Amino acid sequence: MNPEHPTQDPHLTIHTRNMRLDEGTERYARRKFGRLARHLRTISIAELEISQTAARSAEERVVAQLTITTNGRPLRGQERGATVQQAVDLVTDVLDRQIRRYKTRFYRTSAARRSARSTREDEPTGNEADPGAESLVVDGPPQGNVIRTKRFAMTPMRVEDAIEEMEMLSHAFFLFYNLESQAYSVVYRRRDGDYGLLEPQLLD
Repeated sequence: MNPEHPTQDPHLTIHTRNMRLDEGTERYARRKFGRLARHLRTISIAELEISQTAARSAEERVVAQLTITTNGRPLRGQERGATVQQAVDLVTDVLDRQIRRYKTRFYRTSAARRSARSTREDEPTGNEADPGAESLVVDGPPQGNVIRTKRFAMTPMRVEDAIEEMEMLSHAFFLFYNLESQAYSVVYRRRDGDYGLLEPQLLD
């Protein structure tokens, strides 16, 4: 399969790198995605990228990355395996868990949303360090090179929606465009279980 000419169906687009998929393996990947899609009927975009790498471990040489968009929100997972089938199994399991979390949070009551907003407004403001924040700083000089740039669509959202997005993706922080401040912000998970909000300001 040529990455410049991806195979498409009404829901899933498959890209490959450094490898080709035979018909049986492709059918397997589409069947696994079909079972996943039945759990969430609002998927508008779905892309599966499968690549062959030069990893030392034979158990990690195939990488499968699956990205789906539902109601304007991306859900993404990436896993490695010894075979395409194994990598696809693992990444669809990851997306299945994210979909379940998404559906649970999607139906939260408006009262819970107002409660989260009220709690955030009561937090102190200022430039002081947040003692409860998870550390995002790595000691020592930077290592490695930027080998890939990824661009992605960003939907403006409120802080509580960004927190939901971060939790669905199982990330420790999340960059978003804040509807309330009309600027880019970052939410992050604190060690005490609460959340923090970073709002960058340009120096004069």
